[in-house]
Amino acid sequence: MHDLVHDLVLSIGHEEWLEIDSDNKDVASTVRHLSISSSDQEVSKFSNKLTNVKSIIYRTEPHVSSVEACISRFKSLRVLAIPDSDFENLPSSIGTQKHLRYLDLTRNQSIKKLPNSICKLHNLQTLLLDGCENLERLPKDMRNMVNLRALAVTTKDTCLLENGVCCFSSLQILSMRSCPKLERLFPQMDRCLTNLRTLGFMECASLTSLIPIIKHLTALEILYISDCKEMDLKEGGGGDALDLNLRLQILDIRRLPKLEVLPEWLLEFADTLRHLHINECENLKALPEWLPTLKSLQTLEITRSNELSSLPEGIHHMKTLRKLKIKGCPQLVTRLQDWSNIPELEFDYEDDEL
Repeated sequence: MHDLVHDLVLSIGHEEWLEIDSDNKDVASTVRHLSISSSDQEVSKFSNKLTNVKSIIYRTEPHVSSVEACISRFKSLRVLAIPDSDFENLPSSIGTQKHLRYLDLTRNQSIKKLPNSICKLHNLQTLLLDGCENLERLPKDMRNMVNLRALAVTTKDTCLLENGVCCFSSLQILSMRSCPKLERLFPQMDRCLTNLRTLGFMECASLTSLIPIIKHLTALEILYISDCKEMDLKEGGGGDALDLNLRLQILDIRRLPKLEVLPEWLLEFADTLRHLHINECENLKALPEWLPTLKSLQTLEITRSNELSSLPEGIHHMKTLRKLKIKGCPQLVTRLQDWSNIPELEFDYEDDEL
């Protein structure tokens, strides 16, 4: 898909877009966007002929000197994408790119820290650091990046920032992936992430508790949790209501080996939860009897949950349920005719049983 989009952009904006490769001969003065798939020498040769570049996308692994030269040469960049690079230090001159909106450093296996000058990018809206598996921590002044809308992070630290009070007030999407030591986002969550809409935790092996993180996220609508091997969602085992002032609409749970039963605090979202996806939770034994009280639920998807043996009474008659998908649940038996009122069914079944 990335290549298709790339080719489409090239065909539409051929006068403003230049792909630097070994076949280049001429450079139009109208070029504003660079796609670089050639050597650093080629980049140097063509960059001297350009004056108004707004976007640079590296499609090959650059030397850090090439990146530094482009940062120095082009002062009004909006987009800088350097995925799959291996330099250990992002040039501190990145802080001079006052107009930068989008910065992609994904899957850099060598970088250990970011220069604090990156915190001067007050117009930055998207920062992608996922797959940077040796990144030790984020700069402490990142809380000043007030226009950041989307942030994806891989880090070795136990939290996102040590001082998170009132920070990231514009952030709408946060993804934490492959963070083996992560235990929390901030020591104090109050007044943090007040506009966050989407939150994801993937492969966070030390993360055990969710409620202290999400209870202050009053704008949260979408929550993804996958491959967090210590997460059971019980939150201390209590069944009391937690008075969560949230309006969660989508919950996607994948590969949580300690999950045996859905937590009762999901009832807090009875009026808002529309889509519930449970995938590859091998020890999930039953769905709770209160599940049919989720009166806004439209989609229920359960796949590869080998221990799941029954569904709660009344689930067949949920008036809002429009799609049901159950696959790879060998202990679960049900009759297709029981689901005649559900418009969209996807069962992994033999004959008339699942």
